This record gives sequence, structure tokens and C-alpha cells, in this order.
Amino acid sequence: MKRAHRHLAEQIRKALTDLGIAEPRIILEKPRDPEHGDIATNAAMVYCKQLKLAPRKLAEQLTKRLALNPELVQLAGVAGPGFINFRFADAYLQTLVKQILESDEHFGEGKDLAGKKVLIEFVSANPSGPLNVVSARAAAVGDCLVRMFRTLGATCHSEFYVNDAGNQVKLLGDSVRARYETLLGNEIEIPEGGYHGEYIVEFAEQLVDEEGDKYSKLSAEDASNTLGLMAVERHVGMQRNSLERFRVHMDGWFRESQLRESRAEYAALEELKQKGTLYEKDGATFLRTSEFGDTQDWVVITSEGRPTYFLPDIAYHLSKFKRGYDIIIDILGPDHHSYLTKMAAAMRALGRDTEHLEIILLQHITLSRSGEPVKMSKRAGQMIEMNELLDEVGCDAARYFFLLRRTTTQLDFDIELAKKQSDDNPVFYVQYAHARIQSIFRKAEIELKPEKADFSLLNHPEELILLRRLREFEEVISDCVVNRDPHAMTVWLREVAAQFHRFYHHCRVITEPEELSLARLALCRATQTGLKRGLSLCGVNAPEEM
Repeated sequence: MKRAHRHLAEQIRKALTDLGIAEPRIILEKPRDPEHGDIATNAAMVYCKQLKLAPRKLAEQLTKRLALNPELVQLAGVAGPGFINFRFADAYLQTLVKQILESDEHFGEGKDLAGKKVLIEFVSANPSGPLNVVSARAAAVGDCLVRMFRTLGATCHSEFYVNDAGNQVKLLGDSVRARYETLLGNEIEIPEGGYHGEYIVEFAEQLVDEEGDKYSKLSAEDASNTLGLMAVERHVGMQRNSLERFRVHMDGWFRESQLRESRAEYAALEELKQKGTLYEKDGATFLRTSEFGDTQDWVVITSEGRPTYFLPDIAYHLSKFKRGYDIIIDILGPDHHSYLTKMAAAMRALGRDTEHLEIILLQHITLSRSGEPVKMSKRAGQMIEMNELLDEVGCDAARYFFLLRRTTTQLDFDIELAKKQSDDNPVFYVQYAHARIQSIFRKAEIELKPEKADFSLLNHPEELILLRRLREFEEVISDCVVNRDPHAMTVWLREVAAQFHRFYHHCRVITEPEELSLARLALCRATQTGLKRGLSLCGVNAPEEM
């Protein structure tokens, strides 16, 4: 699939070497304007200073030195300040049909990241209640990236960090106890900062129904601790079920409580102490993060002698490094903007190489119905539950819509649009193209035999444009992984679906002669394969009927 790329890169590299550039690095990119060509290089602008030539002059010299295989790629010309543009040969594009059909469900797979070990932590919501739509967006993005890393050959693990220790668990226990005692006639106020969702009431009602006043006989502290831990297990189970329903299968559930039981945070503290990166001030212990790239130092032990939340986080990330991952990615909310520099500084203080520690900050999400904001959930309090959204729009639409915008962009999720059975709905539009192709095969009276097809007959402009879109699939996966953002896959899927509909409008599939029908049926199957693979990487079904 990348034969033309390799050939072109080799020719440009040879031309630059002949001109005196040692080990030139060649970058090939898609031009912004498709009228300029299918692929371009900025090599002339990169190396013009070294060769003491104007960029366009160098570009013209390079084009004269290229010995291009006309069956793979052809020169399209020099443009702008010195870009060299190329077009893929029709013969090369036509061979892609057979390659895609042979690849089938493995279309797009590669070995670019073979041997790389990757950990992506995402969602990691507090176990204080059900998952909300913010967690749902993180789940869609994280799971899609896991699928794409694996497609490129990496060993990629997904992980959910369960914050089942600390103050939020105490507040959860106090909140459940307050509802539980109130139901028994002993009215207790929910503490400040506690949890008010209907799911807390439901749990308290279940406890009363099943175990009566059993927990009223305990001391207030013991009752809160016990009920807090019970609520954590209940909520973690709910969160796991919601993710499974969302087609997200976490490889690991890393619990903070286990980390604390092993006293890993104190082991990390001792390691920091040994490296001389701690100091005392006003009775508290600070980490000298400002000496390792952060803007300030941070408290790791309070003046009361308690670890801050930062210390277990340090221990958790230290465990990631110790587990031998080459790439460590955290997907967090927009309120964690200072977290990367803070955590990276802590890891550097521990002597770890943080080049491959990355944090993706997902921007806010708003829910609307035909442009009107959606009110908060009555059941869950100040949030909309993931399950509520899935009940209304389904998994396919939810996952696809969460990927429609870049991770750096706020997402407006229109519930009514996600439910529409029309071309206005982006996921319906793509799925319909897949189903439409299947209907063509149901109606076709000739059997698809690719080995007998003459793909050189695929020379209509709309056929060649469709082939150009299909050729981009591997590059789109690679771009999504490099940018740590699966958004580009939804763009590609829509472009392929739109181009298929144009092709279908201009080119009769079942026609005369039969050889042309066979070639076009093969192109339809290759397109269907691309749509199915792209949807699968997004975690979305590819229906055969709609």
C-alpha cells in the first residue's frame, strides 16, 4: 500500500544526496489543495540554505534528477515557495483494490510500532457514582487510540485508576450513612461537599430493604467507613458495566487502596528523599518540582503529617515507569492543565526520562437538543449519566459523536441530531454507505471474482477519486496515533462515504460489459472494507441493512 511512497522518498533522497546533502530526511504530506496533487514534499525549502539555492530553484533541480516510475507516481509540478507536488499513477491506484480485498479485516494494519509497549490511562473517574458524559468522551477517545496503536503493531494496554482511598471515599461513606439513617427515621444532614445524587438514595434504600438497621449499631465512624467501601465496590461495578456497554474493555483496574496498602507512596517519598529533592517549610514537606521544570514546588506531606493527593499520584506514575512502558499517556479533563509539568517534574526528580510521558487534555462537552442546552439529570444530580445518553441515542451514535471534534476543541453533542435517521446525522451517513454497498451485492446477479476482474477498467474520474480516498486509510491511522487524536478518522469516513455516493451516482455498477461490472463490484467491496475497518477502529458497528 505504501510502495509509491517508498519509491518517491527514495528518489528524492537520492537526488538530495547527489547534490551533497548527507542523510536527508524526507517528509511527504498531502497538499492542502487537492488540485495541486496527491502528495507533496517541502524538501527544497528544508535544504535550500545548505545548498545556497533559492527554494524554487532547488525544487526545479530536484525534479530534473528524479527517476520516477510512471506506473507508481508522476510529477505534478513545483508550487508556491518551493513545494514539489506529485500525483499517483492510475495504474498504481487500480492495484489497490486487489490489495484491500486480500487484506480484508486486516486492512490498515502495520508494524510501524511493533515492539513498542504503550499504556493509556483514561476515564479514571472517582468511584463516587455512575459515569457521566465527560467520562464517556474520554472512554471513546481512549479506547479508539488503544485500537489504533494496536493496529500499528504496538502492545497497548488500557487502564482505569480507581481513586478508592482518601477524602472522597470518606465523604461518600458519610453521604450514604446520612441517607441510610434518614430512611430509618434518624435524620442526618449530608456533609458539606457530600454526594446528593438519587443513586445514593437508591443504595441506602437497598441497604434498608436487605439488612435493616444493621449499620446503625456501629459507631458513626465505623458505619461511614464500611458504607463508603461498600459504595465504592458498587459504583466501580456500575462503572465497569457502563464501559462494557460502551464497548470499552479495560485491561487493568489499578486501585489506589492497593497502592496505599503496599505503602508505595512512602517508598516513592523515600526515593525522593534519597535524591535530595525534598525540603521542610512551615512543618510541611515540599518537593522541589521548580528545579525540574515546573513553575512552583508542591507539598507532598502536610504539616499534620498526611500525604497530599500528589504523593500517591507520584507513586502510581512511578509504577507505570517501572512496568516498562515506552509510551505513557494520561487522558484527563481540561482542569488538569498544570498536571503534565507537575507530574513530569516529579518523575524527573526521581530520575525518570519523561520524554514519553504525555497528557491529553479533553475539552468540555455540552449536551443540547436542537440547539437548546440539556438540563442536568434529576437522578444523578449535577451531571448527565453515560447510561442515560446511551439509552437515548445508542452506543454507535454516542461513540461516533464523541470523536467528531478534536480533543483540543469543546464538543457540542446534539442529542436530536444523533437520533436522526437521515444524512444529516454523520454516523448514519457513513453506516448507510456501508449498508448501501451490501444491498448492491444482494441485487447483483453475478458473483464477485476479483481474480477475474480487470482493474484497469476503473478509469472514471469518480472511481479514481474514490481509490485516492481509500489509499489514505493507513496514513489516517498513523496521523491519529502521532497526533494522539482519533478525530481524523471520522473525517476520512465521511469523505469516503460521500465519494462512494458520488461514484454510485455517476457509475452504474451492474452494467455491460461484465468485466466492468466485476471491476466495479470489487471497488464497492474494497470501499465497504474500508468503511467497516474505519468504523471498527471507532468502536462503531457497520450494519448491512438500515
